Amino acid sequence: MSIGSRVSAVMGALLLAGSLGTSALPVQAAKPMESTGPSNATRVDMTTGALGTYLTDAKGRTVYIFLKDNYGPSVCYGGCATAWPPLLTKGTPVAGSGIDQARLGTSARTDGTTQVTYNGWPLYYWARDSAPGDTKGQWVGNVWFVIGPNAEPNPRKVTYVGMSSSPLGNVLVGPNGKTLYMFDVDKGGSSKCYGSCETSWPPLLTEAAPQADKGVDQSLLGATKRTDGKLQVTYNGQPIYYWFRDSAAGNWSGQAVGKVWWMLNPSGTKIGTPLPTFAKLTIGTTPYGPILVGTNGRTVYMFGKDSNGQSACYNACATFWPPVLSDIPVITGNGVDAKLIGSVARKDGKMQVTYNGMPLYYFYDDKEPGDLKGQNVNSVWFILHPNGNIFKPG
Repeated sequence: MSIGSRVSAVMGALLLAGSLGTSALPVQAAKPMESTGPSNATRVDMTTGALGTYLTDAKGRTVYIFLKDNYGPSVCYGGCATAWPPLLTKGTPVAGSGIDQARLGTSARTDGTTQVTYNGWPLYYWARDSAPGDTKGQWVGNVWFVIGPNAEPNPRKVTYVGMSSSPLGNVLVGPNGKTLYMFDVDKGGSSKCYGSCETSWPPLLTEAAPQADKGVDQSLLGATKRTDGKLQVTYNGQPIYYWFRDSAAGNWSGQAVGKVWWMLNPSGTKIGTPLPTFAKLTIGTTPYGPILVGTNGRTVYMFGKDSNGQSACYNACATFWPPVLSDIPVITGNGVDAKLIGSVARKDGKMQVTYNGMPLYYFYDDKEPGDLKGQNVNSVWFILHPNGNIFKPG
């Protein structure tokens, strides 16, 4: 059954229960427990936000249901419970204003703690919600949803816009971490990008008022209706898009395409300059173990004929083994030793990145992240361990 059908079925069942009385569903009654005083009882409240009205704890933190629980008891343990901490209580849970006390109950967890339920659904937090009102757990994995006071799971999607760093400063990113762009051709807050344009530049869509992550100005977020009726997120009045060639977070290849596509900074201003030549060094996982990889995850190599930190690879050699270049400080990922990073001037004046004193190169025949076709070519080209050691056969 599709998730849409699953949610529809759940909501249908809940609506039916509403007409028959809560006893029509397997609602768990609150279990007897030691009286520890009202101060230890968990209160369930509600709030109204981008998704409408939904359940929270007494501090306004959003709580969720898990479709796989199927009205309880909880099946979320281990890593699941780390990401989705259960809403616990040491007394009979208390209903806040607008919450139906009869729907509140409890369920025993395997560790002996007691989890709050609502109409039989165990309730959880989402670890990535950092503040009251956050609903970043909505639709995660197509099985996590906020729930209304009427016990219906809310199927609407809300889109979060965040901030990330780039070679040109902080820029806007979507909920998947990928870079967002604006289009010079758009006027009056409406999108002009349809057909093949929309295929290359997918609009950032939402089903509710878009929300700001840390560093993003909520007052600049809005939405515009597209010709198909879908809502596209806007920032400072500009419709925003992804670029289909950005395969992962930390890619910025859409910048200055056609001289009409630009990244936006969190103040809502377009960044109207092309990217400088830059390099990003991170760690890749391979059969050899962790190795040094460059921009977009491409494997980097050292050349056994280089000496004294100077490149010996020019002309045809540099065509097959493009040097790793950067006009700005190298961007580094976790596990890369920044102390080992340096640079050396090539004969054309361009700056080549070095690691542990060795100039770095790509191999022309490595097309995808993880390709290692250059390893041991002519017994002079080798990949590198993050500590700067060379991987040589034998």
